[in-house]
Formats: sequence, C-alpha cells, structure tokens
Amino acid sequence: MMKKYVIVGASAAGLAAAESIRKTDPSGEITVLTKEAYLPYSRPSISYYLKGVVTERDMLLRKPAFYRENRINIVTNCAVTKIDREKKIVKAGRKEYPYDKLCLATGSKPFIPPMKNVEGRKNALTFLDLACAKAVKKAANSKTRAVVIGAGLIGMKAAEGLAKICKSVDVVELAPRVLPSILDEKSAVSVKTHLEANGIRFHLGNTVTEAKVRNNAVTDVILKSGDVLPCDLLILAVGVRPETALAEKAGLEVNRGIITDPETMLTSDENIYAAGDCTVSVDMLDGSKKIIALWPNAVQQGIAAGSQMAGGNITTGGTYSVNAIDFFGLRICTCGLINAKGDIYGDRIKREGSSYKRLIFANGRLVGFVLINSSVNAGIYTRLISDGTDLSELQGDIMDDPSLFIFNKAVRTEKLTGGMKL
Repeated sequence: MMKKYVIVGASAAGLAAAESIRKTDPSGEITVLTKEAYLPYSRPSISYYLKGVVTERDMLLRKPAFYRENRINIVTNCAVTKIDREKKIVKAGRKEYPYDKLCLATGSKPFIPPMKNVEGRKNALTFLDLACAKAVKKAANSKTRAVVIGAGLIGMKAAEGLAKICKSVDVVELAPRVLPSILDEKSAVSVKTHLEANGIRFHLGNTVTEAKVRNNAVTDVILKSGDVLPCDLLILAVGVRPETALAEKAGLEVNRGIITDPETMLTSDENIYAAGDCTVSVDMLDGSKKIIALWPNAVQQGIAAGSQMAGGNITTGGTYSVNAIDFFGLRICTCGLINAKGDIYGDRIKREGSSYKRLIFANGRLVGFVLINSSVNAGIYTRLISDGTDLSELQGDIMDDPSLFIFNKAVRTEKLTGGMKL
C-alpha cells in the first residue's frame, strides 16, 4: 500500500525531508503544508531581497517543475491547527490530511520582549520571512530613520539591507557586543568597527523600554540609558523561539523545543518526526542540549527525518553550530564552541591586516573557530572538528592556511581515496 507522508513547514527542514523521502520511497504520497503564500525559498536571502540584489524568483529553492516531477504536493496558505494522533490526521481549517508518517518542520517565531507602546504599531515590524521583508521594503525609503532592536544575525542582516536604503540606521543590543551568538568578545570589536564604517550606529548594553506613538505609529524610542532615538521604522529582531504550539497541543514531549532522538529525529510519537528550528539539538562537541536555529542544521535534520520516515537509515551524524555570513563584504565563518568556558578550553589568535583567525581547543582537539576574511579551506577546520581529530597527528602549524598536507601521508591517502586501494 502506498504510504502517506505529511510535512508541516516548507523551509529548509521541510523541503529537505520531502526530498529525502522521495529518494527513499519513489512511490509514496508526499504533502507539504505551509502557512506561507510561497513555494520553498531561501530565508537567508531576504536581506538581499530587501537591498534589491535578488528578486523573489531568484529566492526559490527549487523551480515549480521540480515539485511536479517529483510528485511533491506543496499546499500554500495552509495553516495547520491540529494533529489528531489517534486518527493520524492533520487538520488545517476544514481540510484534513491523513498520514502514515508526519514531520513537524514548523521553524521558529520572533521573540518580542515587553516594551511599552510597541506591540501592534504599524511601523514596528519583524524580519524573519519573505512577507516581513516585503513589508519592510515597502516602508523604507531615503528619508527613513530606522531603529533595529537586536544585533544578532537577523537584526544585523536587516540593518545591512536598510543601510543601503535609509537615511540612518541605529541598532540597539542588550549584549555588550555585536553578533553575540556567533562572535567572541575579541572578534566582535573589529566587526563592529567595519559595520560602523558602513553607516550603522550601535547602542550596546542597552535596550528599548518605551516608544512614543502618533497615529498608531512609533515616532521615537526611549532607551534604558535615557537616550531618545527618532524612529520612522522599528525592526524587532531580538531573537527567535521554536514554534512548538502545534506539538504541545498534540501532547508531544516539548522542553523549549520539540524533543527528538538526536540521530533519527523521532519525537515521543512513533509516527511523528520533527526537524529544524522547532527542535532541541544535542551539541556533539559538549553534549549540551540547545536550540541550533541554523540553516545547515535544519537541512541535516530534515534529510535524516525524511529518510527515517520512509524506512531509510540516514541519521544526523551529530550536530554543532556552523555559520558563514558576510556584511558589506566582510566574510565571517564560525563553527563550534566559540564561547566555551572552562579550564579545558584554550585558544590561539592570528591577526593580519583585516583578517582575523581564532581557533579554540580542548583536550588536544579543535572544537571551534572564528574566521574573519580568513576562510581559505575553512572546510578542513570544520572536518577536524566534526571528526574529533587528534591534533598531534597533524604536520606544521594549524594556524597557517590549512590544506590536506597538514595530515600525514597515511591520513592524506585515506581522505583522498576513501580507503580504496589504488
């Protein structure tokens, strides 16, 4: 009998799950439900859409024909309201979608802290998806004084896009540094200087407590420090939280995010899997349980979930944080435990002109890195981390630009040939 697969969510994890199912089960019925109005697109591209660098069509992850050819049914504008685990049915409005296996790839939602007079104002917008980006683009112009709350990845990509359009861009961040989730204190200093040189003003260690309002629009924001910033457009980018309401309502195990087996992505229901930003991940580098809301992680988990749903054996292979992003031409690559605390951790730093390299070590192994304008063969560093390579096996100085020649001859042969006898 032909299996029925239903996936809730059509971003990185949802699409990866659908493709993985189809590779494993050529005949099953695949239905992907998304509350958005669009076919799967690249969410990291919304800042480039804001700047006008890419069009909406450019952002599509697959051409429409791909879904027809692979018999993947994408249902847009479809907000799922309930999962009936006993009947194995997903409900969206008056429609019902039966499933044999279900994957929740519901992603995340903006976190908006309490601020007086902010919520619901017509020029207070989030920046998490294409609909948000369209609203921001419509609201911004050369006379706009923009204020962004949050100097994380989302906030800084919004600020970068707005800097090309607006009269001014101020960024307010509670942490004492920019990009606190991916940069350490040392590397954040040079990144902040680069961003300021491109017209962004920062108010670090600060937050918005209140907004002044006229005609349901924010006109000024008042900071904890007492400073007042004029504001025509307010971007709420403090952070995100896993979208778990559907899972909680269905009685699945949830603790901050949906709890899954970290290898197979199976939830507390034997017929339901979950993948992406809505889940709790186990960091393979230190065993900590955390939300790793990153595109590569979502794809990896979606592939594993889809394979397992269709009877395959692909697993996640372990999860850790990895980022590659640029701001005004400054390339930043980070990976692993960049803010680890404890006696077992140490680091080495190398600066040359505008490039910065920081490697973090523990127990004779590489466990993290921050590379700024220094990403030559960064994949080798990533491989050293994922493999847990004993650094005593390497030749030369690991702080130099890495290549396969840092490995001894036997290891090089293994990596180049996959162990095949030549």
